[in-house]
Amino acid sequence: MTKFMLKCFGLVTVLLFGVLFGIQKAQVEMDELNGSSQESVESSSSPGIKQEETEKSPASITSHDIKTKQEKLSKIDSFNVFSALGQRLTSWISSAFGVMISIFGVIISEMLAVFSP
Repeated sequence: MTKFMLKCFGLVTVLLFGVLFGIQKAQVEMDELNGSSQESVESSSSPGIKQEETEKSPASITSHDIKTKQEKLSKIDSFNVFSALGQRLTSWISSAFGVMISIFGVIISEMLAVFSP
């Protein structure tokens, strides 16, 4: 019994340190990634964007700009085959699970009715 407990304790300890080491390594790599991406963003400049566009304040945006963008998005929005297939598949799966749950409910209620006095 004590050997089993010691083995379990040792295994849990090793796994715990592995998880902690993995979290620490991920944190270091995220810091490196963020540091390198911030340096590249600061060093690069986009020549295609005009200075006036970058300095637009939120107050200068009008409802006309928003309406034109909405119209452009509605023109771009088209029928997506994969989205439609995904919606149909999820509706089929949810209805199948609903039917299965109701069938299991009926079976369980019948079994309880058989065993009740």
